[in-house]
Amino acid sequence: MTEQPFNPFPPDDPHHEAFAVREERESIVGCAYDSELWPDGWERYEPAAEVAEQAIESGAKAVPLVNLPDEFWGSRPLFKHIREAAWASVTSADAVLGSLLARAAAMVDHRIKFDSGRGPTGSLNTFVNLIGPSGAGKTEAMRTASRLLLPPRYLARLDGAIDPELFRDGISLGTGEGMAEAYMGWVLRETGELDRKGEPKTEKARAQVRHNAFFYVDEGQTLTKMMKERQGTTVGMAIRTAWTGGALGQANAREENTRFLPDGSYAMGMLIGYQPEVAQDLLSDGGPGTPQRFLWLSAIDPHIPDEEVPQPDPIRMPVQPPSETPVVGFPADLRSQLRRDQLARQRGELVIDELDSHVPLMRCKLAALLALLDERFEVTWEDWELGGLIWATSCAVRDRLIEFGRQMAERTRLAQLERRREEAVAIHLAQRGVDSTVERVAAWVGDKVREKGPLARGKLRKLLPSRDRAWFEPGLSHAEALRWVVVDEDRVVKPGPARLERGGGQGDTRPPLGAENGGPADE
Repeated sequence: MTEQPFNPFPPDDPHHEAFAVREERESIVGCAYDSELWPDGWERYEPAAEVAEQAIESGAKAVPLVNLPDEFWGSRPLFKHIREAAWASVTSADAVLGSLLARAAAMVDHRIKFDSGRGPTGSLNTFVNLIGPSGAGKTEAMRTASRLLLPPRYLARLDGAIDPELFRDGISLGTGEGMAEAYMGWVLRETGELDRKGEPKTEKARAQVRHNAFFYVDEGQTLTKMMKERQGTTVGMAIRTAWTGGALGQANAREENTRFLPDGSYAMGMLIGYQPEVAQDLLSDGGPGTPQRFLWLSAIDPHIPDEEVPQPDPIRMPVQPPSETPVVGFPADLRSQLRRDQLARQRGELVIDELDSHVPLMRCKLAALLALLDERFEVTWEDWELGGLIWATSCAVRDRLIEFGRQMAERTRLAQLERRREEAVAIHLAQRGVDSTVERVAAWVGDKVREKGPLARGKLRKLLPSRDRAWFEPGLSHAEALRWVVVDEDRVVKPGPARLERGGGQGDTRPPLGAENGGPADE
């Protein structure tokens, strides 16, 4: 009897069959909107290429982005609470959710890791991009999340407010060294020697003095511009390292310049606001892996109601480590599936798109954060699926930005080619006109000196009709080159040895008709 693959849904559940199909398609860690496991009644997002093409054809300056469906917001009281807070401040619910997830990641105890089957070392550090035009409320979304989610007790003062000595909140993002600097400070350490009283001697030293920081950049153009410059090398590398919780900074010979954070010693959240056209610069950095480490959520929300929404009460970050080594666990069957997927990738059996290369880790972060916000240290399949829908929305936003940028660039390229073609045609036609005029004046010069005999250069020019005098010098040079005329050292123009032919050749020709009246024959 063949053993049936594990299926977490009972046979009568509408998701049972879809899960079985997905097992065969290895799409459990892919973009959810490409997955067969899309909950009944939830509309899939339209293909990015079609949406981008429609936007361009309509003359839109930006592609319409997508939002999480209503069913997502109704799936948990926390999500409903977040959307109410967003709508009360007239901001995008998706943007406030993204801001809150980044802040939550920054506030968790740095010792909290997740174990999805590869050891208890998974970092919860989460980075989010909010996409929308200028004035779309990206900064207000961050402020709304800040008011809504209060810090956990271990990062708060006695009055409940954030303790800035323990948590750096909303600091700007500069160089890579500056990211590590947010966690640094001066401490007193023993030198190993004793003073005269027999007490240990101490000295000031640079060291890590905090473990939590939230970075915010209200305009991503500054960051992407800096990443293209020399110092951008460090910030791009630092962002990629920090997302995985790796060792950050460096130890220098000079004590005051030492900035080093050991692997896993810090919690970080990052939020960046991008206008759609500027986001293209970050999306082009897919090779090193920077855009793959961000969630992409829309700052536009067409579902905000016309009526005023009451402001809900704030909530406090609930995470309190249950032990010295807290770990967020994953279901055994999900761990097995993640392992099978990783084995397939390592063996070359499964190829993932470059921009989806960090999907498993991103979805694990989201599922773990959703569990922690629900005051649990065990991820459920519901956490996994809800996190997958957040990721699906992120993929749709990202892919529409990419496709819109690609199609706009292609249209710009074709338009430039058409302009260059038109310019080349115009130049060619103009050159033909110039060549014809020069040849006509040259023939007139040759005819005139044959008719009247040698003429002073200045007098010959005066005989030429005024409308053609601008072409006298080119015409004379052309006639001289064809030996229709010669110009002596006294600047007298004489008939040359070659006989005229209107096509520019050499042969016998009679003076053009009308030359006796002082103008070119074909006038």
